[in-house]
Amino acid sequence: MTNQLARLIAGRRRLLGGAAALILLVLGELVMLTWTLSALTLSLLWITAPLFTGAVLANRALAGHRRAWLARELGMPVAGGYRPLPATGWWARFTTALRDPATWRDMRWMLVDMTAGLVLLAVPVIAFAAGALSLTLPLLWLFLPDGAALDYPFGATVEDTVGAVTIGVPWGIACLAVFWLLTPVVMRAYGRLTAALLRPGDRWVLSERVEHLASSRAQTVDAQAGELRRIERDLHDGAQAHLVALGMSLGMVENLVRHDPAARELLAEARAHNAQAISELRALITGLRPQVLNDRGLIGAVESLAIRIPLPIDIELDVPGRLPEPVETAAYFTIAEALANTVKHSGATRAWVRGSWADDMLRLQVGDNGRGGAVVRPGGGLDGIRQRLAAFDGVLTLAPDPVSGTTLVIEVPVPSPVAPVSGSDQPDGQRSR
Repeated sequence: MTNQLARLIAGRRRLLGGAAALILLVLGELVMLTWTLSALTLSLLWITAPLFTGAVLANRALAGHRRAWLARELGMPVAGGYRPLPATGWWARFTTALRDPATWRDMRWMLVDMTAGLVLLAVPVIAFAAGALSLTLPLLWLFLPDGAALDYPFGATVEDTVGAVTIGVPWGIACLAVFWLLTPVVMRAYGRLTAALLRPGDRWVLSERVEHLASSRAQTVDAQAGELRRIERDLHDGAQAHLVALGMSLGMVENLVRHDPAARELLAEARAHNAQAISELRALITGLRPQVLNDRGLIGAVESLAIRIPLPIDIELDVPGRLPEPVETAAYFTIAEALANTVKHSGATRAWVRGSWADDMLRLQVGDNGRGGAVVRPGGGLDGIRQRLAAFDGVLTLAPDPVSGTTLVIEVPVPSPVAPVSGSDQPDGQRSR
């Protein structure tokens, strides 16, 4: 019981100290609001634009302090939602601060905090000060000059020590009771008011959520790509090496039992199965990520793919460097599957792959002069391509062709190529086969 009462007293004392400190900070808010509005009014002279930017930064510091207080004392975390100011260029910083909705949100908060907020903060401070003064009035009265009088709000007047005891003490107890009961309620109301004024709008919250989801998805895609690389490395260095060694051992055993036809037949069959397993394993490793894609990038890998396809293919790709590995892999397999569908279903005599990177967007076209009629059906091949691209915010569409053929249009956001393709493996980007 004693510990609980001590915690309650400490909580009231902390709220009282916070209210008194915030009342003092209101004076700073008045200065900052006057500074901000004055600098903005004179910003037509240009010379005061940096002063406005400085005032905005000071306002953000004040608002940040209030957010920290809300989170620490009242358990009300509030996000900032500010647009970052450019590192250089005073005019760019000025215009960014001027267009940021958070700038005006902070100014609105300061205006309300200096009025309604100040009234709420004054309630616990005035109640405690009145109660403490009234309780100590009998002692103070001994030091007051003769004839002094004190009028209380309910009409009573204290003129001597007896009145200070009979009127001041009950009034002080009542004021302290009001302080004890209303302080948590008033301060929580102040916190809700301040949080509502400083909280970012729904648009900012939505953009933050979208950015977080995009970042999480990119991390997931990168993790999946890393896991595929690990599986590829383990298969290549582990299982494939063991199968090759097994094939060599079977060959040596076959030489040792050359005089036993039945054993030789069994060993020959085992070697055939071993060779088939190695072939399938190599195909699986290549299916994860072709080695030519690692060595020469997207253009070189597509050119290598075109050599193996029994159809003339024009390749016009212009990518200034290596794409991020997950995007590069997805683009390669998208092109490979599209060309495979062309060979199987289109009846075309020629196909083409065109593409370029510009404005942070990789744009590809895979087309043919076949019979056309391709559609995106749920569960179909084109739907699989679309799902593969969706992991990167990519879009697959069918370009209309009034004559014949099918053209797939692929767009994938890519901030920038990460590195140039080096050495003699640099493709020229303009080839046909």
